[in-house]
Formats: sequence, C-alpha cells, structure tokens
Amino acid sequence: MATIVLTSLAAAAIVTTALVSLRIVGIVRGIHSKRRKRRWRRSEERDEDGSPMDQVENNTDETRLSSKTLVFLGSGGHTTEMIQLLQQLDHKMYAPVVYIVAESDVTSIPRLQRYILSADDAPKHGDDSQSWEGRYPEYGTNQRKQQLEDSTANSTLNARKAQVYTLPRAREVHQSYTSSIFTTIYSTYKTLWLLWTVQPHLIMTNGPGTCVPIIYCAFILRCLFSVLDLVRSGGYSQSRMLFRTIFIESLCRVKTLSLSGKLVYPIVDSFVVHWPSLVERYEMVEVCDVFVPSLDSDYCQKSKGG
Repeated sequence: MATIVLTSLAAAAIVTTALVSLRIVGIVRGIHSKRRKRRWRRSEERDEDGSPMDQVENNTDETRLSSKTLVFLGSGGHTTEMIQLLQQLDHKMYAPVVYIVAESDVTSIPRLQRYILSADDAPKHGDDSQSWEGRYPEYGTNQRKQQLEDSTANSTLNARKAQVYTLPRAREVHQSYTSSIFTTIYSTYKTLWLLWTVQPHLIMTNGPGTCVPIIYCAFILRCLFSVLDLVRSGGYSQSRMLFRTIFIESLCRVKTLSLSGKLVYPIVDSFVVHWPSLVERYEMVEVCDVFVPSLDSDYCQKSKGG
C-alpha cells in the first residue's frame, strides 16, 4: 500500500513539474516572440516621429490603462539616467509610482527630491507642471524613520507623493562570497515579499547588478500567477497584467551588454539599448535614444560602426 502511495505521489510530482516547466517555457517563448515582432515593426517605422513613451507603451500592450509602475533607482549614474527617463513618463498612464532603492543607497532619493523641487520651481512649458504628479518620493513603512526635510518644502507636493521602499543588497562591495550566500537568500526573500505586496504592473530598471534579483523574482511570481490562473479557471485574469519588466541598458554600454544585461536578457519583456551597434549584435534588443534626451541621434548613427 505504501509503495502504491509513493508511486502515485512521485507520478503526480513528475506531471506537475512537467506542466509547470512547459508553462515557464511558454512564457519565455511568448516574451521572445513579442520582442522580435516589436523590433522588426519598429525598424520599419524608424523614420516616423513619436513621443518618447511610444516606445514603452508598445512594449506593454496589456497595461495601456493606468499601470502601477515600480522604478528601481540604482545609485550613481544609474539614478541620473532614470531621473531623465522618469521626466518623460506620462504621469496619468504610469501611476501610481513606487520607488525601490538599496538599503545602503543614501543618495538616490535625496537627489530625486532635489531634482523634483528644482523642476517645480522652474518655468513651466505645456504639461511640464504635471510631469512629476504623484512621483515625489516619500518613504514607506519599511523605510528608515528619518524626517524628510524637503517633503514639506513645497505644499503643492503634498498630493504628489510616491512610496519608497528599501531592499538589502545580495552582496555588498568587498563582502566575502561565503557570507554572500546567506545575504543573497535573505535579499531574495525580501524581494519576493515586497513584489508580492506591491504587485506592480510594470517594473523599470536600468542597469545596476542589484536589479537582477528583482527581475528574476518578478519572473518567478509571474510564472506562479500564471500557473494559478490555469489551475483556477484558465480564463482571463488581472494577474496576467502584473510583473512586466523593462530593462534599460546603461548609456555607457556601446559594444557589449553589461553583466546584468546578459543575465536578464532572456526573461525581460523589453530590453532597451541606446546604441545602434548593440542592435546589430543582439536580435531581441530595441534602440531607443529618447530615454536620454541629451544624446544626439546623428551621433548615434555615426557611431554605428563602433
């Protein structure tokens, strides 16, 4: 009797593993197919002008309405590039915004706050006055309890707040590889828990290694939700709109992808680069220089040869 039970359990485990594996493969193949189609479609429309966010809107076909957007600020130059990108986002379509920073990153949020405050005081043109609506960072409940000195500097920002959460790094600089095993496990757990709690429609990252666990955890949750949908009913579910990811390669990557880019390349919904030379080497990337407005398009074309 015990042998029959064990055999049945083993068979059930094998069948379940096979079904889950097939589902994961199906999700990855679907992602790759959409990325290739977008690239060829966009290459044919290269001569047409479009708004900066036309690139992203087409990348997330299932999130055309207001989409909760999780933005990872990677410190240093990565934060600078992301701030320029955020300035281009449609504040109505990509809302609410949630920020994530590493626990050891003490500069990104103050820098973003100062930038928004300075932009708020600058002369407004067109819809510029609304470009930061709902995006002024305010620390969430899991954040340090320090007082934000700039949060009350301008009363018009009171209705323009966005929560900020922190995550532990998988490995700090100069940390031993042995101890990093435990910190990686802890970081993965915290990341899964945060993503499960926030449940963003769209996740935007732009290069730092800290974003790799976030993207993989989002992919795990996406697969989990997909399997649960099949088990429940197989019909359309709002969970299918969750955890879409966009990876924006660093501007300094001209000829090859970064290590972070290579690691997330197979599973992100959109992989954006700034240099045409990278498009020639990788079939599932999209060139989009509008993410860095200061980059001159003619210069990009001249650099095509390397």
